[in-house]
Amino acid sequence: MFDFTKDESLEIQKKKDYILSIQVSLDGFSFLIVHPDEKRIVAFKSIPLIISSANLLARRLKEWLETEEILKNQFKSVRAFIFSENFSLVPEEYFAREWNRNLTSALFDKKIHNHFIENKTEHLEAVLIFPVSQDIVTVLHQFFNKNIQIMHPVTNILNLSFESKKRNQSVILSTKKYFYLIITRNNKLLLANSFPTAHQNDLVYNVINTFQQLEIARSETDFYFAGSKDQNKEIAVLLQPFCENISNIKTEGIITNPQIIDNFLQLYLIIN
Repeated sequence: MFDFTKDESLEIQKKKDYILSIQVSLDGFSFLIVHPDEKRIVAFKSIPLIISSANLLARRLKEWLETEEILKNQFKSVRAFIFSENFSLVPEEYFAREWNRNLTSALFDKKIHNHFIENKTEHLEAVLIFPVSQDIVTVLHQFFNKNIQIMHPVTNILNLSFESKKRNQSVILSTKKYFYLIITRNNKLLLANSFPTAHQNDLVYNVINTFQQLEIARSETDFYFAGSKDQNKEIAVLLQPFCENISNIKTEGIITNPQIIDNFLQLYLIIN
């Protein structure tokens, strides 16, 4: 018996035709399996957890992967999206010329057990760099025999383009401890950052403060939320008094059966 949500089209023997995406964060784990040619989700599961620190994440990830039998199959490709609070964008030209340990030391806190992952962005001439615990990298490589691409969720958000009537666009993706804020003007990046949220009002404060600092009118901005439906509703209630144009990231045409899950971002994570 399957202990995950599945589509009637799921055929385990066709596993080599499927793309697997797993999401790893302190809020828990999830996986999404898609038939890319049919643009159809064939399996999905989300395990909400409260993991107290990044130091425990690798151990909990290993335990979770070992219990999910379906993930032990061989897939066409595998992506692991690691929700890291810290990331930085480096221009491609500078990155190619100067990439070394001094660069990561300047951008991030020095932790000897970190491994630095590089994601190229499609619409920007830049590379997104973020630290991942070497223990997590080791677990992923051992489980998937290095047949895995490790990515940051902001990378895929940066690769999106928006059909907006407003001059500016902003995407918000929230976790329990921090949220990502991306602001673009006519699909050109103005800001990509993360902010801590010890209290839910911290999200409102940081959004308003950031727009004021950048001198961007919120009334001239379309705001898109990229989390689960319930999570997006909570954020909308907080921001509606201050932001006029609020909606979820549009998913029409990306997948043929989006109703199987309630998380908008995951559709983009598996397809883009």
